[in-house]
Amino acid sequence: MKKTLSIGIVENDLEFRTTVESKLCGISYIPKVYSWNSAEEYLREKNRPVLDLIFLDIVLPYMNGVDLAREISKKNPETSIIMLTNMNSDAMIFESIKNGALGYVLKSELGTLENIIQIVIDGGAVITPTIALRVFSSFRKDKPQAPDLTDRERQVLELLVRGKSVFSVASFLDLSIHTVQGYVKTIYKKLNVHNRAELTQKANQLF
Repeated sequence: MKKTLSIGIVENDLEFRTTVESKLCGISYIPKVYSWNSAEEYLREKNRPVLDLIFLDIVLPYMNGVDLAREISKKNPETSIIMLTNMNSDAMIFESIKNGALGYVLKSELGTLENIIQIVIDGGAVITPTIALRVFSSFRKDKPQAPDLTDRERQVLELLVRGKSVFSVASFLDLSIHTVQGYVKTIYKKLNVHNRAELTQKANQLF
């Protein structure tokens, strides 16, 4: 491994981002951590460095983390990508891997960042235990078929599962409450659920 590594993170949750930055700065071979609040902020920065590794939150306002991973893989294939999420969605796991991610980690299972970084930089890949279980279970023939949700519907769903209100989702994604209510109605219909509890349970079963 290199004597020093250039590491970055794109995460809109300030508290979580600050926590990760603090942990990364405590690693001897990481002299500085670059951070951005959104995919757009990252892409707008003309003088951003070519990173050895970048952590991407999947649910970001406007462009999501999976789409940003695709852009980074095209422009900077030497940059290793680790996805961060609160939702263990099968579709998102495989979409992330398809677009160049070498790690898919639940925020609640982030564990030792240094171990994660060493594995990926040394040519390996990382998935946390819960994600690994989802990957294996996705090949079961008797698994219920997940409904086809759009990228925006998946964003709204993940935020709802995280306990966000419709108002909070609208504010986070910079959408009108009416628009978000429309997405919620469509999601409820596609998942055949009638309330938030059923939605959370169904989402955990399917994604």
